[in-house]
Amino acid sequence: MSTMVDRFKSLIIWALVLLGALWAGGWLRAQMMQPASLQLPPLSLPQLSAGQISDEEVAVAVGKPRLVYLFAPWCRICQFTFPHIESWQQQGLRVTPIALSYASVEEVTAFVAQSDTQVEVLLGSRQLADYLDVVAFPTYLILDADGQIVSKRVGYLPEWMLSMYLGYYGV
Repeated sequence: MSTMVDRFKSLIIWALVLLGALWAGGWLRAQMMQPASLQLPPLSLPQLSAGQISDEEVAVAVGKPRLVYLFAPWCRICQFTFPHIESWQQQGLRVTPIALSYASVEEVTAFVAQSDTQVEVLLGSRQLADYLDVVAFPTYLILDADGQIVSKRVGYLPEWMLSMYLGYYGV
């Protein structure tokens, strides 16, 4: 009986260490980026809609806190986290996904189709990635109502942990 209890305690400890490592890793990678106080410039980006680029560019709206989710279609971690965007948007959260570091629009289209979501994606540029100093994917930027970046995270976090992160910043 005590062997089973010891194994359970060991499992709990390892799970806590893993969650702590995930959180710390994302925080450390985010520290390599520009300061969190960076102002996001007014952005109007092309929108990918049903595999086609729309004729009009879409503004990354300010006025309310929001999450800007920066992803790359080749990113394996993004494949796990991207489907959460649709459920967050359905819950009324303000989440704007922006594709970066892609070779072609077809690559982004295939990524979105593979995720089996109806999420509208904005197409970012190398200049935007350079401006934001994106070091890894996915990157999560929390913007306040004025477009100021108040927080940033990089890498994988479980959905429940990301939901807590969004709730903390009032997204």
